[in-house]
Amino acid sequence: MTNASELTDAELTEIDGFLARVDGGKIPNIEALDGFFAALACCPDFIMPSEYMSVIQQGGTEDGDLIFESSEEAQRFMTLVGRHWNHVNHQLSEGEVYLPLVRENERGEYGGNDWANGFLTGVHLRHDIWSVLINDEEHGGPIVPIMALAYENDPDPTFRPFKEPIDGKKREDLIIASAAGVTRIHAYFLTQRSAYLPKNGAFIRRRQKVGRNAPCPCGSGKKYKRCCGRDPTVH
Repeated sequence: MTNASELTDAELTEIDGFLARVDGGKIPNIEALDGFFAALACCPDFIMPSEYMSVIQQGGTEDGDLIFESSEEAQRFMTLVGRHWNHVNHQLSEGEVYLPLVRENERGEYGGNDWANGFLTGVHLRHDIWSVLINDEEHGGPIVPIMALAYENDPDPTFRPFKEPIDGKKREDLIIASAAGVTRIHAYFLTQRSAYLPKNGAFIRRRQKVGRNAPCPCGSGKKYKRCCGRDPTVH
């Protein structure tokens, strides 16, 4: 059955148009956004929209950030992104088959690299939590194909998992293994969620409060107020 929050092809293309305005951002398109949200849906610590929306809109420099032409346009973007978050989260929380949104390139090929890099961007938001899984010999296997796709074309050849280009069959296997891995990772973290649930109506703060002028904890090198602590920018 179709989830009410699932976006149409036209709406997915609309998000792509917004994200194309970002210069040098970590979430360049809807495929990366889907991977990003898959990681956030798996994580046992709830990540507020105010935090993840800042990552989505952030460019490589302040001049590269996502700019809206009007408040209505900004609201449209927030609505579409919120619906896609609900769709990804619904697939995992309701035990449905998670299908990564991997799109064709201009040659009709499916890469999966943007999706995997988007996933790792989500991982980095709570790296202290994810590092336990990544270093767990018994349970860390599901993230291996995701990392393989993410680092396939890394600028540093020493980080690349393959010495030679992979064929279509190998890529398909990695994408399928990544999808199955997300489901397994979600199940692994599900048992830990109680430790992060609010108590007595107050949210648990797992990290020290960040000052407005302090370096952003996401590692961007910017001040918090210029990075994850900023509001949407409207012309």
